[in-house]
Amino acid sequence: MGFLVGIAIWLGILLVFKLIGNLGSSPNPAAQSRSSEEQEMLEALASSMTVGIYCALGDGNLDNRELATLRRWKSDFVSKTPDEIGPRLDAAMEAEIQKSQRGVTEENLHQACLSQRPLPDQFKVMTMGLAFEIVAADRKVQPTEMASLHKVARLLAISDETFKRLEEKHLKPIQIAAATSGHTNASEQERLLGIDPAWSKEQKLAQLTTEFAKYNARMQSAKDETQRAQCRRMLELIAALREEIITGRKPAPPPNRDTPPPLPRPASGAPRPVIPLPVGSKDEILIGVDLTLSPRQKLSLLADEEARWQGRMSNQLPPAALAKCQAALQAIRRLRNVYQAQL
Repeated sequence: MGFLVGIAIWLGILLVFKLIGNLGSSPNPAAQSRSSEEQEMLEALASSMTVGIYCALGDGNLDNRELATLRRWKSDFVSKTPDEIGPRLDAAMEAEIQKSQRGVTEENLHQACLSQRPLPDQFKVMTMGLAFEIVAADRKVQPTEMASLHKVARLLAISDETFKRLEEKHLKPIQIAAATSGHTNASEQERLLGIDPAWSKEQKLAQLTTEFAKYNARMQSAKDETQRAQCRRMLELIAALREEIITGRKPAPPPNRDTPPPLPRPASGAPRPVIPLPVGSKDEILIGVDLTLSPRQKLSLLADEEARWQGRMSNQLPPAALAKCQAALQAIRRLRNVYQAQL
């Protein structure tokens, strides 16, 4: 299970319980008030179950895998609490599950997230992580589930950086598998690659260049053939999107490498030669050149990329970023000489 709880968090929670009289042994006149505060704290911790079921119901259904993920998380969480807290916390969480299985309204969700305000920030991140784990449990990610995750993140005040980190960990592998199997449309593919539909053509191409470099690097370092094949499909998807953005025409889909179509039998009976896919040079990979473009189209792409990198150079950049810009411009100059010679 993800997000194993650190000792500091549990010490912090235990301290809160002690401060509000959790042990209940003191004959203090304010014991009744402390008991009320203790119950509020238990409800705040148990509210993570409401959040989890709300996100599970984002696709309209709470299936067994999602419910099993929720219960495993609960058991793991309770097992790490002090003995004084564990039994009551387990009962409170189970009661919250039973209630939420009948449905979670927007009001219930707001109240659940509001109740977590007194808790440590680490716990809110853990609740957000639980929500991601549950959405990922059925190996499918629906737009409605993403909307639920974004809503929970806003209510819990989860930073964009934390949200992206959790998305990368729990959802990206599922989204990549769906995109590379042809089960997504162009808008979903763009969203997977971090492209905002409102961006200009230049911004989209720049993002594709970044994504191309990222997945190419992953393919080179991957030790598992399945991961390498997935990266290759992502590179093909990026190349197809680039062509569509540049030309306005949707390219023909690449062949399915898992189940290649049968080859026609040659009339002569000789084996059909296998033509390997083109492999980009180091400069082409750095700039993100689509190898299927003509030399003239590649030169046009280089002009756009040169303007973009020169624009970056006009800013106050740290040494590492400045060196990257200079390397890109040098690569563009070398590639321009190569493509001009091919005209």
